[in-house]
Amino acid sequence: MIPLEAITTGAAVALGSTEGWQLPLSEANSRKAKTASTSKIVLGARHSTLKLHKSSSPGAVPGRVYTVEPTGDVTFVQVFLSGATVIVSLDPSIDVKPDEEVWIEFDQERIHLFDGETEMALTAA
Repeated sequence: MIPLEAITTGAAVALGSTEGWQLPLSEANSRKAKTASTSKIVLGARHSTLKLHKSSSPGAVPGRVYTVEPTGDVTFVQVFLSGATVIVSLDPSIDVKPDEEVWIEFDQERIHLFDGETEMALTAA
């Protein structure tokens, strides 16, 4: 769960971090974000829906690897992202190291948005 701030420009909404990056939301997720009681939004996603990139990628946000946990058929990587720790599951052939800068891509169809005050899931109006 990543605490962020909704930034609205017309019909579009992006989620902004304290580090200065922004994650533009899809049209459907923008509608959900606009139903929050404040501009505080919490972003959630399952580890299996996240993509890790080793270089800057369109739509991906920067983070820093904290730990790497190989388990055989999958490697779990904890990434610091905007004051939170996000877990990403990777194919074991992908080599990442602690303290490495990486970029995380969120699947807009599979993210979850929560009201930062009430903690309730946001739904499109």
